[in-house]
Amino acid sequence: MKFTFRSSLLLLLSGFGLTAMAQDKPIGYWRAHMPYNKAISLASDGKTIFVASQKAFYTYDIASFQTEGFSKVEGMHDIGMSYIGYDALTQTAILAYNNGNIDLFKDNTFYNLPDLKNKSVTGSKTINHIYTETGLAYVSTDIGILVINLDKREVKENYIFSVNSQNLPVTGFTATDNFFYASTTKGLYRIGRNAANPQAFSTWTKIDSTRNFVAVASVDNKVFVTGKDSLFSLDNNNKLQFVYSSDTTTRHLDPGVHCFWLCENYQSNYKGKVIRFSTEGNIVDSYKIDGFCKQVLQTDTNTRWIADEFQGMLKQEGLGQPFGTDIPESPGDAPCFDVFAKNKEVLVAHGGFDDLLNVFNNNAGFSDFKNDKWKRYMRYKYQGFGDSIMDITTIVKDNDGTIYAGSAQSGLFILKPDGSTENMRQGSVIGPSSISKDWYRIGGMTFDSKDNLWITVYGGKRELVVKTNEGQWYSFAVAAPRSLYPNAAASICVDDFDQKWYTTSGSGSGVIVYNDNGTPDNPNDDRYRQLMSGTGYGNLPDNEVLSVANDKSGAIWIGTKNGIGIVNCPGSVIDRQCEAEIRVVQYDQFAGYLFTGEQVNTIAVDGANRKWIGTNNGVWLISADAGKIIYRFTADNSPLPSNLVQKISIDPVTGDVYIGTQEGLVSFRSTATEGGEENSNVKAFPNPVKSGYLGTIAIKGLVDNADVRITDISGQLVYRTKALGGQAVWSGQDYTGHRPQSGVYLIFITNKDGSQTDVGKIVFME
Repeated sequence: MKFTFRSSLLLLLSGFGLTAMAQDKPIGYWRAHMPYNKAISLASDGKTIFVASQKAFYTYDIASFQTEGFSKVEGMHDIGMSYIGYDALTQTAILAYNNGNIDLFKDNTFYNLPDLKNKSVTGSKTINHIYTETGLAYVSTDIGILVINLDKREVKENYIFSVNSQNLPVTGFTATDNFFYASTTKGLYRIGRNAANPQAFSTWTKIDSTRNFVAVASVDNKVFVTGKDSLFSLDNNNKLQFVYSSDTTTRHLDPGVHCFWLCENYQSNYKGKVIRFSTEGNIVDSYKIDGFCKQVLQTDTNTRWIADEFQGMLKQEGLGQPFGTDIPESPGDAPCFDVFAKNKEVLVAHGGFDDLLNVFNNNAGFSDFKNDKWKRYMRYKYQGFGDSIMDITTIVKDNDGTIYAGSAQSGLFILKPDGSTENMRQGSVIGPSSISKDWYRIGGMTFDSKDNLWITVYGGKRELVVKTNEGQWYSFAVAAPRSLYPNAAASICVDDFDQKWYTTSGSGSGVIVYNDNGTPDNPNDDRYRQLMSGTGYGNLPDNEVLSVANDKSGAIWIGTKNGIGIVNCPGSVIDRQCEAEIRVVQYDQFAGYLFTGEQVNTIAVDGANRKWIGTNNGVWLISADAGKIIYRFTADNSPLPSNLVQKISIDPVTGDVYIGTQEGLVSFRSTATEGGEENSNVKAFPNPVKSGYLGTIAIKGLVDNADVRITDISGQLVYRTKALGGQAVWSGQDYTGHRPQSGVYLIFITNKDGSQTDVGKIVFME
């Protein structure tokens, strides 16, 4: 059908048109996917529990069990929690971060107090404890006590404890009717409430100056203080009286209802123990938990809440066993060594290793996000893992629903759609690594155009493995030399010729291109080439290659420790007729080689052939030809949890860009999606456009790179653009920079040759 305004208008008048994306998110929308399953500190106002997890913070409604998660997206000013407190007078929660930063949380709003974070001092700024009363927060830190006026939201004063010109870390603070008490790594000290100059350490009375105390608490004017293995009470003569000795490690001491609570942890088996003491020092009750106890919060005589570092927040009622509570939707852990996003589903691998290939021994396995719900596959929790699978570092999902999860030490784990599992290592096509004979190390995985799964085995004598779409397994030895680790083989991608490109990360040996000639069962016709730095050798910008990506024009982008090289003729590489281009680009007034000086950890290509570049200094989005910087995201100007970006993966359906870091996962709703061969389920958002809306309008589901025209009802052109892959974006302004008048506007869509057309309407409200 020939595309004309007249024929399109007839379709519209016949009832055909665009549908509104009622539940979709706008362009530029950020979403955090933080782990809330590792609780470290608790506070309460009697109705709500304020829970600090390792990386973020959430609230738990005691009556309704409803939770609400918070992150930098929702207004937090940092990441990585250390403690939380609550002041009843000002109705303020105090959130402390590992770097000394502080947020005050009230009425779902965060107020930042960066004084300690910004303070120029030598050593740690860790916040160890928060005590509140009458509108003041006494914050115990490694450099003293910070007193905050919560009503004015300002630091009132500092108490610096110093012995022999060395600051004493303060581990806890409490009060009785007449005195304040501070526990330190070298003793216990007190001062009268009405003392004239508490800022002077000389005015504090020394009760003990030899023991390393980890916490202090008071109940009914009784003071208890604990070291790492011994608990003491303070008698009427200000002398410490021995109460209890532990056979494990004491983590915290908390006040209860006419009692004290002690948290202990057994390092050997990752178990915890909670002990209840009367104010006279007698053990009233004790019980073990399966995780590490970090803190106990008692909200009434019958109810206790436990911050468990491995299991989240637990609840105990009466004499019953503690049980888990609801948490916000959450992946299993923060690290995101690999991310696989496709068809509105996201898989995250939580393992990892450092630059020297030392594994982290992470037990969190992997997490699966689908339909706004997270499912966590964690060692000890997920039966399929048994007790031996650690450090999942690469993950993909086949079109048939099978998940392949590669470990940095435990081989290949396969989860089939029916729930059955398989673990491939000893006695399989996955061989042991040259790094350690006990490790079966998967380097990377990807699919080719025939849905064959290609796998690299880092350090394996047969470093390249394929599982064909018919279920047959084959492996290949590649004689290309590696300078540091034999058979180093890591991240992998497939080009338009079904050649396999894989990095030798950690070995400084460039990238290897392997062509199996379409016959994975016959290695005799296979060819390969190794690309290195230097003219004639491949012309890479650096021999340490970290990432590879195939763009929509068929070029291979190679990320190194010192910038990016681009191979524009990959089909000729093995014949030595093509090398990498180290492109000179000019950003603003500066020209230089593409990303020179940057460690390019990951490259992802979006639906408009633009490149998302993840480095140790944040994220860049650059144009398809690399000539323009479109976005630049860092931890300072965006909700990124860290500037060290490990993996970027883009969902081609939604355009969501998933950015994985060691500190957590975030997603960004970008302007480009994958374009189709035809217009399919075309949608506009928002539609209708409400008065006062100043955001971007998206039209998605388009044929690839469609021509999009917006006219008024009489056919006068208001705006024209080209789709970014399968999505067009519009600022909502006409060519004069003004918002169109209220009314109905027509949207005409066509591809280059006019064979694919569509039409719809969008409404601007008064």
